Amino acid sequence: MVRMRAGALYVAVAIVLTNGAWNWFSGARVCLASQSSQAMDFTVEGKIDTLGQNKLTLSTEENMIFHVRYDDKTEIKGEDGSSATSKDLRVGQEVRVEGGLDESGEIAAARIELLKPPAEK
Repeated sequence: MVRMRAGALYVAVAIVLTNGAWNWFSGARVCLASQSSQAMDFTVEGKIDTLGQNKLTLSTEENMIFHVRYDDKTEIKGEDGSSATSKDLRVGQEVRVEGGLDESGEIAAARIELLKPPAEK
């Protein structure tokens, strides 16, 4: 699921962000902001593919890849709504990320919500 809250223009597209490049495919409904110089409110759900220092890569069911940046101001919530920390993030974890999508295609996370733990191996 990809959801953008902003301006007034709606178009039928799906976005794939890889290495900062935008690729467009028909299929998903996305709202684009009318002012491209500002970060847009953005929500996406998917599984964590990679974790790094204050960064993660997220893939959606539609095989879209998003690069997410977070910091100590990012609110992280557990499955039950309790407070969590970046130490609770795991590869394979399903999450919902809310934040600003910048011009480079990176999401600056304001909130990360843990949805489902990674599958046991």
